[in-house]
Amino acid sequence: MKKNLLIFPFCLLMLFSIVRPGTAASTTVSISVSDRQIGFSLMQQTAAGFFQLQVGEFKDYQQSSAPAGLFSVLYLAMETGDSPQAIHKKQKGKGWGKIAKELGLPANFHGKYMSSKHKHKFSPVNALDDATYELMMAIRFLHEYYGVDPELLYDWYSRGLSDYDLFIAVNLSARLQISPVDLFVLRISGKNWRFIARKYKVDYDSLGQPVLPNTKFKNNKKIPPGQAKKKK
Repeated sequence: MKKNLLIFPFCLLMLFSIVRPGTAASTTVSISVSDRQIGFSLMQQTAAGFFQLQVGEFKDYQQSSAPAGLFSVLYLAMETGDSPQAIHKKQKGKGWGKIAKELGLPANFHGKYMSSKHKHKFSPVNALDDATYELMMAIRFLHEYYGVDPELLYDWYSRGLSDYDLFIAVNLSARLQISPVDLFVLRISGKNWRFIARKYKVDYDSLGQPVLPNTKFKNNKKIPPGQAKKKK
């Protein structure tokens, strides 16, 4: 009898764990080294084109271990007219919120690009950690470069996709003129980008070739990072 009483709550616990929505921590999709390299290259090339810089200018402050940090640097530089190198130097032991305030920007400079569905997880917005700040800036970039809904991007990141996956999927979807959700679903099921490339009859190495940016933002951008300072 005692054994049966123990089995019932155990079954309830197992059922709850099955139907509960997955979190980023429990559903993170593994990504191969070669897929990371393609995503990393795509980040660099799209950033260079959008912000009117050379990829070589990133080498002093971009690390493949934290690639999304590049967009925090570039957006803060664009807003202030400082060079990316100057923004990078301010990082020494400081969080992005503090750096933004020192530059005369709101500490929650990134908050606009957070999905309203997930804001309750982070309170207050200006207390977010650096990793979330960097993610929001990467999502802002994907929104402005490709015209993709920020909430859609954040939702799929929350399900376990990496920032590399977001970049490759959104770029490929723009190239094929299909919904990025089709590609997100394949990745969340565990399919790697080599498999997905074969499925859509696309050369795997070409996944790192960026499409042109959304003209809506391309034609209405602010002064490129550092240029306002150079004119003085």
